[in-house]
Amino acid sequence: MRRALLLIAFILLFIVLVNVFLLSSRSQAPGPSPTLTSSSVARTASPTVSLTPGAPSPTALVSARGFIVVRRPLANSRVSSPLTISGDASVFEANLNWRIVDTSGRPLAEGITTASAGAPERGTFTIAATYADPLVDTLGSVEVFERSPRDGSIDEIVRVPVVLVHR
Repeated sequence: MRRALLLIAFILLFIVLVNVFLLSSRSQAPGPSPTLTSSSVARTASPTVSLTPGAPSPTALVSARGFIVVRRPLANSRVSSPLTISGDASVFEANLNWRIVDTSGRPLAEGITTASAGAPERGTFTIAATYADPLVDTLGSVEVFERSPRDGSIDEIVRVPVVLVHR
């Protein structure tokens, strides 16, 4: 009896490990497969802003499934208004939302833009975002995201941690 229970436990553990391996190797949902042309892309669903940001990161940031890539601004860079946000995306009808938020999540600027092509193609986008400069240097994030056409929820997002500079 004890051997049978051990065998069942071993089989269940094996099944769980195989499923974890299979799920981790599938980094994209079914659908169009984006092709990234740069090897300098860091995969982060939502980077966090530290209280002591380091030097700007030379890598672009990409959404969890790879459908949105933000190439500018670089992570941890010091930015001021007007801020150029650029990258490429493969999203439904080429529609992208963007916003600049402070550490509390309060939007300083937000809007909608379109990439040069919609899914399944990859299109480029460039945004010139203006906002009121803060009174002191402040940590914040630049967010570029896609809303679900089904229910309006955020479907895919890239958060770039930045320092909003007082000028």
